[in-house]
Amino acid sequence: MDHLTQPAPENAFTERLGFLANGAKMGQLLQRLDSSNSPLGAPADWSPSLKTLMSTVLPVKAQIVLFWGPQYVALYNDAYAPSIGNKHPRALGRPAVENWAELWDDLEPLLRGVRETGETFAAKDRPFYIERHGHGEAVYFDVSYSAVREADGSIGGVLCVVNETTQRVQFERRQAFLLELSQALPSISEPHLVEALVLQRLTEELNASQVFFAEDLNAEAAFGIHPKERTQASPEHPLQRYSAAQNKALLTGRALVQESAVGSPAALHVPVVRHGMLEAVLVIEHSGKHVFSDYEVHLAEETAKLAWAWITHARAEVALRLSSTQLSAMFDQAGAGIAVCDAGMSLVRVNDHYCEIVGRSRNELLGRSLYERAEADESALATLACEYSLRHGRPFETTRCYSRPDGSKVWVQHHVSPLLDEQHKVAGTICVCVDISERVRAEAELRELNECLEDRVATMVAQREAALAQLHEAHKMEMVGQLTGGIAHDFNNLLTPIMASLELIRRRLPDDRCIKLTDGALQAADRARILVGRLLTFARRQTLKPQPVALCTLIRNMRDLIQRSVGPMIELRIDIAERMPTVFIDPHQLELAVLNLAVNARDAMGESGRLSISAELHEVLSEHTAGLGSGQYTCLMISDSGCGMDEETLRRCAEPFYSTKGVGKGTGLGLSMVQGLLMQSGGGFAIDSTPGQGTRVRLWLPTTDAPVACEKPERDEEEVPRAARPTHILLVDDETLVRDTTSLQLHDLGYQVTEVDSAAAAMKLIDEGLRPDALVTDHIMENMTGAQLAQELRQRLPALPVLIITGYANLTPSQISSFEVLAKPFRRRDLADRLAQLLSKSETTGSS
Repeated sequence: MDHLTQPAPENAFTERLGFLANGAKMGQLLQRLDSSNSPLGAPADWSPSLKTLMSTVLPVKAQIVLFWGPQYVALYNDAYAPSIGNKHPRALGRPAVENWAELWDDLEPLLRGVRETGETFAAKDRPFYIERHGHGEAVYFDVSYSAVREADGSIGGVLCVVNETTQRVQFERRQAFLLELSQALPSISEPHLVEALVLQRLTEELNASQVFFAEDLNAEAAFGIHPKERTQASPEHPLQRYSAAQNKALLTGRALVQESAVGSPAALHVPVVRHGMLEAVLVIEHSGKHVFSDYEVHLAEETAKLAWAWITHARAEVALRLSSTQLSAMFDQAGAGIAVCDAGMSLVRVNDHYCEIVGRSRNELLGRSLYERAEADESALATLACEYSLRHGRPFETTRCYSRPDGSKVWVQHHVSPLLDEQHKVAGTICVCVDISERVRAEAELRELNECLEDRVATMVAQREAALAQLHEAHKMEMVGQLTGGIAHDFNNLLTPIMASLELIRRRLPDDRCIKLTDGALQAADRARILVGRLLTFARRQTLKPQPVALCTLIRNMRDLIQRSVGPMIELRIDIAERMPTVFIDPHQLELAVLNLAVNARDAMGESGRLSISAELHEVLSEHTAGLGSGQYTCLMISDSGCGMDEETLRRCAEPFYSTKGVGKGTGLGLSMVQGLLMQSGGGFAIDSTPGQGTRVRLWLPTTDAPVACEKPERDEEEVPRAARPTHILLVDDETLVRDTTSLQLHDLGYQVTEVDSAAAAMKLIDEGLRPDALVTDHIMENMTGAQLAQELRQRLPALPVLIITGYANLTPSQISSFEVLAKPFRRRDLADRLAQLLSKSETTGSS
């Protein structure tokens, strides 16, 4: 400020300051402006345009500030100075960013826009945040920012004509807030809801951390705060009692401001004084440092008066309602029906419970006799007994049966007591009625039970026998399943040599007629093979053909089939990422499982619904409780929006032959077969359901790093691959007939064969030095399975190709992950393809 208070220099340029002559106080300050402290230099050296403009601006009574040059140096008149508070006079002649730093991010774009475009910016009630009295506050201005040009046409600065409207805006805002409350509060009758609305609105308007009313619960003692019916959270530190001086100030209606300190918020205490007593204090708290503005204080004072008036009004109404209903509540809200009769036993008052008991409205009952609507065969004798008791002023009990308008019967027990007048005469009666219909019905049912106990025992015995028969049937079906698996295994061992022999004979037949007969026999054998496959599916002992499968592609290819199966009215959603890892499973069995679950979902949803199929990748830990081993799995989820299942149905849904569908609509094997497929494939199965909210089935599929196998087109018989070079096969099978025919097929394909009848014999040959090019072994053998033999030989010959031939073995993917599997019975082409593929892969691996 020294540069503004120094005496004006007396030099030859004094006459050049004439444009400041009418500038009042600002003119005098500018005359003493030190040129070294202002980017504009001495006023005498200003451009003619700036001098002319300032000579016009300074005498004006409107609030005007000029931001000149690229640094927006501030020059303003006397009328503008009060609007910036303690920023004056240091802001005069200095760049605006130095003194308007708190709002520079808001002000600078406006000034730059006018300076760069030359277009005027104008706004009404434009909000600004400014620090002008030692603290920040929100202010409002009507503004007009215009470009001022130099003599050469360039823009020299921005002329701002402003008019502060803060008080008007705050007044209108306060009135709008109070008007909104005044319109909302009359519709609320509960005091705590009135208080909750006021506190919520005030908290939002003032952006406070906490607002609540505190009431004086002990007016005689020094006043203290006791929060009551508070909807806001209680303060962390309870308010202390006010001092005598504070109490005196509050009683005069003056608000107290508590500045923020360590551990305590800034608070505003607004008193509510009625009839010379301090009834309550509205407390407004702000966490952290806060200075309460006049707007906040005035709004809080007016809101406190308005809100407390409505709160006390609502409390008075509640008290009035309570006092007026206390007596009638004992009558109207009694747990029993109550009726008041006059001396003639006519009803003069009844409560709601009595109306409910007899099934009549109050208007229908008033004026009628207490027993008028009782059953006719009981009313005559009962009326005589009642009259006798009443004449002698004695209470009595009676039971009556009433007919309700809906035709139902209700039994009512009456406890009748006479009401005596001052002369001890019967002026009326009060009757307490109890509905005993349930008791009467229970007694009747007990009598009926005693009469038909023998029939009920017979029914229960029949039900028990039916349950035992059903259990026996389930056990029988389980035995059938086990027997089926065994029969299927034997059939496969029989069909294998039959089909192999027929194929070998066909290749050596002399004429077409014999070939035709052989083809017919092969077709019959193929049908027998399909039948055996179905039996194995029923027994859940099918031989799986697991391979790497792209889950996204498999489900996408099934989309049309699934949509046709569930119908057009059911929305089908499929969400499976393209980059999901491949899963190791039999693709055809998985397709059947998904289709089976989709059909189940359709039956649960009815005519319309939503079927969702999605997949997620999961890393399962060793401690997983779903029966899965540790490793990476893909979880295929099939969810529907159907009726869901209750707890009992969910518990039994995967049991074989259990079904909730009607007769002929399901075998009950669907979920059981799906579960068997997942368990047999090294995966897992889970299902959860909620009645009315649908069902979700999760199939846990083991993943693999192997690429997806490409399907090869069918080839003619002439294209069956033969041994490309001298290849030695070690054949192991304990069934002589199967071993002989398989050996003949291998010889026919060009392979050299060494055949043995047991795993032990094979091990002995290997120990003696035999080094076959591949091992072909049956799986089910005595003492050692084919998979165990293959694993033993792999320890000696790690690169040995292995083909396991099996009828129905439950081999898991982990057991056969490095072996090829061929299901019995097989055709010559199947054996040739599998061996060629196995040997080709072995050669590729060996060369790499």
